[in-house]
Amino acid sequence: MKIKYLLIGITFIGLSCSPTLKIKPLNEKTGKLPTDTRLTKNEIDADKPIDINKYKQFLFISGSRTSSGRYGDYIVETLKEIGGFEKYYTQPELEQFVIQNNLTDKVTSISDRIGLLKLQQQVGNFLLCETRLEYLGAYEYSFDFKIIDPSNSEILLEIRHKAFNWSGLDRPLFNPVFNYYIDWLKGETKQADVINPAMGNSKRI
Repeated sequence: MKIKYLLIGITFIGLSCSPTLKIKPLNEKTGKLPTDTRLTKNEIDADKPIDINKYKQFLFISGSRTSSGRYGDYIVETLKEIGGFEKYYTQPELEQFVIQNNLTDKVTSISDRIGLLKLQQQVGNFLLCETRLEYLGAYEYSFDFKIIDPSNSEILLEIRHKAFNWSGLDRPLFNPVFNYYIDWLKGETKQADVINPAMGNSKRI
């Protein structure tokens, strides 16, 4: 058992030092991040179109720093690079926002959905982004990505993607998810190429 946890720890250390986890600009022609991987249709659990302009005030990014600071930084900074919102807040930053705007008597917590609903009632529309990185064993990882409307806790976009880490996780794990998110922001996911597992090729959804 000790050997198992030692191997997990070594794997995480190696990944934290991976030189591939660097913020890259979007491709000027495609508007996407570099990857050779496409999502499968089964990995997209929710995809609901919205008018993103109604929520552009800010994106609250939650959960991205729970596994590793390096991963959290990569996720947050990549979301900023993608754009679509006027501001981006992690939990400490949003807590500071609440304090600076004298909202602590009306918003006692931003760690739960009720607190975020109260915050939205005070400041207007915004969206919540929840992420989770999980080590599954050997070289396999999963990345869960959700976009949620705090006004009703509706999940607008949900992706659960798995990949193997052979030389970094940005291209096989993170970037395919971010590229689909880019299409979603533009309202273009119904034209996005994904792999249909039953057919073994790409399919328009």
